[in-house]
Amino acid sequence: MTLGQDLRFALRRLRGSPTFTLVAVATLALGIGANIAIFSVVHAVLLRPLPMHDDARLVRVYSQRQQGPGATSVLDFMDLREQGRTLEGLSAVTSVAVTLAADSADTSPEKVQATLVTGDFFPMLGARVQMGRALRPDDVRPGAPKVAVISHGLWQRRFGGSAEVLGRSVDVGAPEPLTVVGVMAPGFDFPSGSELWNPLLWDEGMTKPEGRGAHWLEVYGRLRPGVSLASARTELSAIAGRLAEQHPQTNEGKGARVEPLRDVLVGEVRPSLLMMLGAVGLVLLIACANLTHLLLARAASREGEVSVRIALGASRGRIARELLVECGVLAGLGAAVGLLVAMWAVDALVAWGPRDIPRIEEVSLDGSVLAFTAGLAGLTMLLFGLVPALQAGRLDLVRGLRRVVGGGGGGAPGHRTRSVLIVAETALAVLLLVCAGLLLRSFVHLQRAEPGFDPEGVLTVKVELPPRHYGFGTAAPAAFYDALLERLRALPGVVQVGAVTGLPLDGARWTVPVKDPVRPVPEGTEPWRASVRIVTPGALEALRVKVLQGRGITASDQGAGGRAVLVNAEAARRFWPGEDPLGRTLDTGMDWGSGAMGGRVVGVVEDMALEGLGAPALPEVYVPYAQGRSTSMVVLLRTTGAPLDLAPAARAELRALDASLALGSVRTLASVVERTMAPLRFYVLLAGTFAAVAVVLAAVGLYGVVAYAVLQRTRELGIRMALGAREEQVLGMVLGRYLGLTACGLVIGLGLAVAASRGLMHLLSGVRPTDPVTYGLVAAVLGAVAFLAVLLPARRAARVSPAVALRAD
Repeated sequence: MTLGQDLRFALRRLRGSPTFTLVAVATLALGIGANIAIFSVVHAVLLRPLPMHDDARLVRVYSQRQQGPGATSVLDFMDLREQGRTLEGLSAVTSVAVTLAADSADTSPEKVQATLVTGDFFPMLGARVQMGRALRPDDVRPGAPKVAVISHGLWQRRFGGSAEVLGRSVDVGAPEPLTVVGVMAPGFDFPSGSELWNPLLWDEGMTKPEGRGAHWLEVYGRLRPGVSLASARTELSAIAGRLAEQHPQTNEGKGARVEPLRDVLVGEVRPSLLMMLGAVGLVLLIACANLTHLLLARAASREGEVSVRIALGASRGRIARELLVECGVLAGLGAAVGLLVAMWAVDALVAWGPRDIPRIEEVSLDGSVLAFTAGLAGLTMLLFGLVPALQAGRLDLVRGLRRVVGGGGGGAPGHRTRSVLIVAETALAVLLLVCAGLLLRSFVHLQRAEPGFDPEGVLTVKVELPPRHYGFGTAAPAAFYDALLERLRALPGVVQVGAVTGLPLDGARWTVPVKDPVRPVPEGTEPWRASVRIVTPGALEALRVKVLQGRGITASDQGAGGRAVLVNAEAARRFWPGEDPLGRTLDTGMDWGSGAMGGRVVGVVEDMALEGLGAPALPEVYVPYAQGRSTSMVVLLRTTGAPLDLAPAARAELRALDASLALGSVRTLASVVERTMAPLRFYVLLAGTFAAVAVVLAAVGLYGVVAYAVLQRTRELGIRMALGAREEQVLGMVLGRYLGLTACGLVIGLGLAVAASRGLMHLLSGVRPTDPVTYGLVAAVLGAVAFLAVLLPARRAARVSPAVALRAD
């Protein structure tokens, strides 16, 4: 009953102060809405369970080498599975792009990501099946029917969601068509992007002893119940150690690494998302501080009324409870409007967020987010309402009644609290501004970084040749690419054409040991390693990679008598420091049926960015296509017009050569570079927005506090002016007090920023966390904003008329 009365009283008071109510609700909606939006992303990406049974026990097993964790060989996988006891399931997979052939006049060839898996892959994961069945261990036995499972998305897109898909044959370029036996539940595309799964079968070549050095399998497992991650790590490391002793030629220095699957999938984005969640939390704290200012001011203006009520018998607890109920109403209204803000913000985050954030398309305002909203509203109510409620409970009754009877009573209480709030708001705003400034400086640095190639005006087309018609390492792929490049070269507007096994900045490259046969690496020296990229004549020219010494790759650089390679400047510096690399011989040890890749160094080219713009250069070797004859290549077309306008013509030329083929990813090279910038741009935009809101809130809060304080001190200032104080003295007094508080907040905020900015290291490039330029600019900007916020009410105070002030008293 009493609570209902308090609620009605709170609503009546808020209706009577529409300006205050609107400002308070808008401030809360902004802070709460931003927190809901970012939490919804954090929940979908980091907290929501994976679409697999008991995902906390799932792990990824890596082969640990000197250059870091990587794939595993077939024989190593077999030994780990046979000797391990801490994992109840250990499965191997490998993903390839295949062409799903047209099966009717209404369909056309389509590129899909197929994943070959061992028979226990789906039982180990415990993934849910929508229809039919998953793959089973007996699907990998010799002579078993060739079967496949497809994703829910492929089922809907390609087969119209028809139940008749079960038992249907699909042609993916394998020696035999595959029969669809199941459809996975929505949301399952593991490993990322997979749309078709079929059994992984070992052939004789994979299990030969020399195959132990070929690492191409991804390995996943499930911990046995009650087994810790540390136990699994210890056991698999011991097994890897025994394998290194038994097979030193291939396994020396190689270990095993076990990581939780969730950390593997989201580990790279976790620090950034948590940083953004912390940033919006700071914005909400600043908003709560502003509301605390407003409520303290309202409480001071009601001091006389509250004193009379207490004198007439109202308890101090009842007064404090009324204020908390009013704060609860404000928090509820702010949360409701904040949900509307969050709905818009979530749509924007999903649309503009980088695709590198896993499961970002699953972000939604579900039940967990609504529960978070309710909890946040309650916490917010306490944050901005508790201090004013306690202040009201400690009201000086004598002073309050004196203000009612005599109209005097001096300044309002709570000035110490308001001073603390000013310092806190300033410090939090500084922290956000520094973080946003560091990210912005890093973004500008990356935009100015030279990638080592010219990305403008280049169309890239991924082409995958099916092994059934184009044997890997045979003459068939070479003949196809020669014909395709010749056709593309004749297209209008094309000025240069070539093909390469992987684009720079796209992560598609091999890093292998290399050596100079006449210059052995001294014992105790780190072995040479380099990235190897297969290129056709014209590929580096299409990229406009500068030749620094010697010449580029030509059509004559093939065969036993004319084997040649190019190296980048970093490889030349690292392998032959202070010497001329031209004429040296470099062996890679890779052999795809045309002899070991390598040969005489005929040219040195400029370093291209491999692991990101602004990242340190890495050694790279370019070998002619004739040495590799890969079935998977990326075709480069440099054009004088808009690159994407060439896509239909390129597709037509591909179909003219082989109607069963489908283009893979078709994109501009500029978009590849842009993709590397997208995550940082996203975080810069978010952090910048939060920092701007924080500065505005801090400035408004500071202005409001000073204006209210000047109003409360009108009589005092009038007396000072009557006794001879000059305008500039009053102005200096007001400015000095509140700019001093701002300066304290500035110093504290800069100290907090020094500590917190180290958490941005993974996002910074070319900028130190303690960058003095950023800190200096933040101090100057916030100092100027604070000066303007204080100056306006301070000038009003300096112009108080003594006669008017004393007459008012």
